[in-house]
Amino acid sequence: MDILIPDGWLREHLDTKAKPQQIANLLSLCGPSIEKVDKVSGDYIYHVEVTTNRIDTASVRGLAREANAILPRFGIKAVLKNLSLNKSKSSVPLDIVIKNDSKLCKRILAVKLDNVVIKDSPSWLKKRLEMVGQRSLNSTIDITNYVMWELGHPMHVFDYDKLTHKKIIVRPAHKGEKLISLDDKVHTMLGDEVVFDDGTKTIIDLPGIIGAKNSVVDKDTKSILLWIESVDPVKIRQTSMNHAIRTQAATLNEKSVDPELGLDALMRAVSLYEKVLGAKQASKIVDINSAPYRERKITVPKQFIDKKIGIEINKNDIANYLQALGFTVKWQRDTLIAGIPSFRSSDIQIQEDIVEEIARIYGYHNLPSARMSGPLPQALENSTFEFEKKIKQILKGHAGCEVYTLSLVAKSDIKQKSALKIKNPLGKDTSYMRTSLAPSLINAAKDNSNEKEPYFLFELANIYLPRKNNLPFEILTLAAIFDNYEYRDAKGILESLLEELRVKNNFIPQDSNGYKAGMRLVDKKIDGIFGYLESNYLYFELNLIKLFTNHAVSVSYKAAPTFPAQTEDLTLIFPAKTTVDDVISYIRKTNTNIAKIVLKDIYGDSFTFEIHYQSIQKTLTNNEVKEIRTKLLNTLSKNFGIVQKN
Repeated sequence: MDILIPDGWLREHLDTKAKPQQIANLLSLCGPSIEKVDKVSGDYIYHVEVTTNRIDTASVRGLAREANAILPRFGIKAVLKNLSLNKSKSSVPLDIVIKNDSKLCKRILAVKLDNVVIKDSPSWLKKRLEMVGQRSLNSTIDITNYVMWELGHPMHVFDYDKLTHKKIIVRPAHKGEKLISLDDKVHTMLGDEVVFDDGTKTIIDLPGIIGAKNSVVDKDTKSILLWIESVDPVKIRQTSMNHAIRTQAATLNEKSVDPELGLDALMRAVSLYEKVLGAKQASKIVDINSAPYRERKITVPKQFIDKKIGIEINKNDIANYLQALGFTVKWQRDTLIAGIPSFRSSDIQIQEDIVEEIARIYGYHNLPSARMSGPLPQALENSTFEFEKKIKQILKGHAGCEVYTLSLVAKSDIKQKSALKIKNPLGKDTSYMRTSLAPSLINAAKDNSNEKEPYFLFELANIYLPRKNNLPFEILTLAAIFDNYEYRDAKGILESLLEELRVKNNFIPQDSNGYKAGMRLVDKKIDGIFGYLESNYLYFELNLIKLFTNHAVSVSYKAAPTFPAQTEDLTLIFPAKTTVDDVISYIRKTNTNIAKIVLKDIYGDSFTFEIHYQSIQKTLTNNEVKEIRTKLLNTLSKNFGIVQKN
């Protein structure tokens, strides 16, 4: 995700004399990537790229914390300012009953504020929000957005007086329940979303994502309930995507915002409500925390750090780097014990994560480098790479779509009894190594079953044939599956491919396991089959290595004919079970002056051929063509029972 951070706002949290471009360049070397710096309205705007696992940097203060650790590495003084927060000013209990489900929500913070006036925000607040790309609405809502961008924790305000039952229940949604969001859109719950209801089974909020219209503040609001929750990030993501609600709050919450940040965010918002609106805290803060953070420690030997980074870094330097990032550090001889701050608990899990933090603050650019030594690698002999590339280009030229599928299939997809079973499969659908590409391509075709136009998918991948006491044979295979295709059109694509690869492409009918009707290549050296699968898809599969070994590399040419050809159409009536391929092959052998035969049209048992009569020695006369035709028709009648249609 990308965010915008104004330089003036950043310096409210960071004391430094570094220039904006310096900050951008140096942070990009060791921390968040600053894509560019723009000058807008007398201020500078940082365009920050935040990686998904570093949601702690998706705020003004988060970026300031990174700069606090990185800038001193380049000799630039930088100090992270303390966050000035007011203490709670009320001891009055909050008169709202909150019933939480700790499995759905880790923490809830709530406080009541009185004397709230709904009005436009002051110009400085509007300007800040505009600079980060946030639209100003009114002062009450703007303050919650301001704190979200400043500290990185979303929050919500309810109109206190609209909560007539003074109860908020955290529960999973029931399928079919309705919610009208504050943008007037109706959302029907699929079931299991986390929702808040007011004790009457009426939903008043889709927490962490968007508020409901029935509890939103309006021009008549006098008191608000300022609220922060930490809902399960997985639930946030599922709900946000299922209902197509992509708010900034959802974008942050689905990435595991630190629950421990909630109290600071709440108190910061309270102080702004007091400053901007003159509001007063009317209750003490309710803090329901089902799982307070306990500092987790990771132990890392110094030798491990040096080995992973490739150089030795001083122990004091390591401690300084980590402490500047908010870690606690203790050395026991040559073993580092690092305490993980709550805002890094999601992405710092193992020893290598600690090493990465040390290395990036030290600076990857400071690590020594060496040129590669040794001879240049030689090209592989008999590599099929270019051959594979040519096949893909040919099939794409016929409008084919290349797919990549899993090598693992279900037991029901395996025809070979000795197929290899995975010892620890991820599931039943991925428990065996495939012995054919057919199951994978059938599943891919079924995923596109809504497509009504003809299409075909192809794949170049390995199949795995078992062998005793050894690893399986990995056989590189080419396969394609056709949907909504005529038989002859699909076979024509295969024949065109083989012709361009200069491979003999005569097929003979042959029964095969898994096929209703199949044809196998006549050439025994090339293992290939084409036909209708039992699932009614047209399909072909070829052993690519055999195809590569037996394709003709060189091309032979013959001179263009000197004398013109005579062309005519013949419509022939075929007896049942007579194949066109056999007839065309026979015609070509009948007379050397028949230069070309093309099947033009089919109607029932009638086949129209375009025949080219041509001699390399002279121009054939009409009588000579008639003689060739008569002889041809006689032999076709005698050998196949074929007659000419009048």
